Amino acid sequence: MNEYLSRTAFLEEKRDKGQSRASAFKWDARMEELAALRDSRPEVFETLGTSVRMSLGYYENDKKIAAEHGRDVTKGAN
Repeated sequence: MNEYLSRTAFLEEKRDKGQSRASAFKWDARMEELAALRDSRPEVFETLGTSVRMSLGYYENDKKIAAEHGRDVTKGAN
């Protein structure tokens, strides 16, 4: 049992959640197209399902966090 507990030392360290999200960010052309649709034709964007709109929100939030952590969030940077 002790050998298993010795492997969990990383759990005691404070994690930087923002850094983890920034590292995991991947540029997505489909999400970029949704953002453009939202900005150019909001009436069409509003007819999309809730999960699609929520996904865009999560994507844009992760993109913002990645940029704050110094990641290049432009196309082809990943």
